[in-house]
Amino acid sequence: MRFTVYSQYFNEKHSKRYGRKITKKAAHNFNEQKLVDFIRSINAEFEVKECRYPRTPWEPCKMYTIEAKIKKTTFLKMFERHLA
Repeated sequence: MRFTVYSQYFNEKHSKRYGRKITKKAAHNFNEQKLVDFIRSINAEFEVKECRYPRTPWEPCKMYTIEAKIKKTTFLKMFERHLA
């Protein structure tokens, strides 16, 4: 399955209304390198692009296009547990 993950999903400064997909506690521990390491640990292929998340177009972010054998929601839950 191919899905897209934006770095805004993990930004603790934003509310869930503006795109945060994980808890603030987990988001507090987020950095880009942890995400890349986690993607590699599940043996997924990915590519990174600079972009802007549609709900916050005034802030630049990164878009990760991931090819993995799991669903996007499963990926986000696993990564949240990894950060917590």
